[in-house]
Amino acid sequence: MRRVYYRSYDAEVTSEMFIRDPAGSPETYAIAEIGEVAVKVIERDWWELWQPKQVWVLQARYQGRTVNLYESAEPRVFNMVTRALQRALEERPGRHWA
Repeated sequence: MRRVYYRSYDAEVTSEMFIRDPAGSPETYAIAEIGEVAVKVIERDWWELWQPKQVWVLQARYQGRTVNLYESAEPRVFNMVTRALQRALEERPGRHWA
C-alpha cells in the first residue's frame, strides 16, 4: 500500500516516489533508488537582493548521479519535506537513511 508522507504544490513524498513540482512539470525519483542524501545551505551574495539570503537544498545520489531533489528558502517547509523523505527511506526494505 502506498503511503503519502508529504503533499504540497511543490513536492510530494510517498513510500514509492519523490515528486518535485507535481502540479507543473513533475520530476519523479523512485524512493528505492535514492541514496547518499545530504543537506546543503546556499548563501547568496549581498548584491543579489531579489534572491532569498539562504536556500536549503536537499541533494541525493540517484541512478549514479547527484541530483537536487528539493530546495526552499523556508526552513520549516524544507524540514517537513526532509523528514518525509527520511520516513520513506526508513521504510524501504533492507535500506536505511544515508
